[in-house]
Amino acid sequence: MNRVMMMTAAFAVCAGDALAADPEAAKKSSGPSFDIEIAAGVDYDSNVSVNQLDANTGVDDFAAALDADFDFSTPLGPDTELQLGYGFSQSLHFDLTAFDLQSHLATADLSHDFGLAEIGAAYRFAYSRLGGDPFLTMHQVNPYISKFIGKTLYVRGGYTYTDKNFEEPATIPAPATRDATNDSFGGDVYLFLNGVKSYLVGGYEREIEKAVSDEFDFHADNFRVRFAQRFPFGAGDAELSLGYRFEDRNYDNQTPSILAVRADERHRFQADLEIPLTKRAFARLEFEHGDYKSNLPSADYKQDLAGVRLGLRF
Repeated sequence: MNRVMMMTAAFAVCAGDALAADPEAAKKSSGPSFDIEIAAGVDYDSNVSVNQLDANTGVDDFAAALDADFDFSTPLGPDTELQLGYGFSQSLHFDLTAFDLQSHLATADLSHDFGLAEIGAAYRFAYSRLGGDPFLTMHQVNPYISKFIGKTLYVRGGYTYTDKNFEEPATIPAPATRDATNDSFGGDVYLFLNGVKSYLVGGYEREIEKAVSDEFDFHADNFRVRFAQRFPFGAGDAELSLGYRFEDRNYDNQTPSILAVRADERHRFQADLEIPLTKRAFARLEFEHGDYKSNLPSADYKQDLAGVRLGLRF
């Protein structure tokens, strides 16, 4: 479902999110590994929207969805690891086909464990199409530092630079004045409560974005918390995760359409349940409620997202 949240959802897969999805990812592999995940399903959106364009239709719709992820990791030495990844997703709406979203995400991550801490850097490239037309291209560089403290605490901090370039789809205006660079600083703390069976993660990020058009410049504070619990079920372990994200975004200049400086508050509540069907097959249920408050009318709305997936892992 995060990918169906329209656009940067696909790009928000940072290393911290990957660890939250799989805490064992923090451990160095002893040899090369290649993992594939393919899933298909149906999504429901109560208010089809593109938050990067401050556009919402007020109309609900269903969409068929296909996701595929390919991940490769290999040690380059006793304490050095390289990770490469590619992700693809496609949504096809039943009615509002102008909002069909296709996204591609390529990642490369190189890290070295110096003993006192692990230091690494990641590069990510994302390309998205909206309604069949080119929409958004992003490049991201993320140097970071992380460390396990004992067996139950893992901390990670870093800086992220993002370059965003918008195209203009034929059916939805996306002026190039939204092209921007974004600097962010933040970190996450993971508390493992029962090995990797249950864990709690909390994080904070400070963003500063500068766009071609002054009205889109903003600074924001982002807070996030997530709890996950794994438990025996059928052919393996099921996982329930609950999350909340809050963004306090303040724009730096007046927005001409409202003759005021824009201010947004964004709340997102998430719940996911993944159930193993066989050793390789799984089912996943996803739900998200978004409450977006803004003095810009087109950015002030609520949204419920729900989805179901059937997938395979190799």
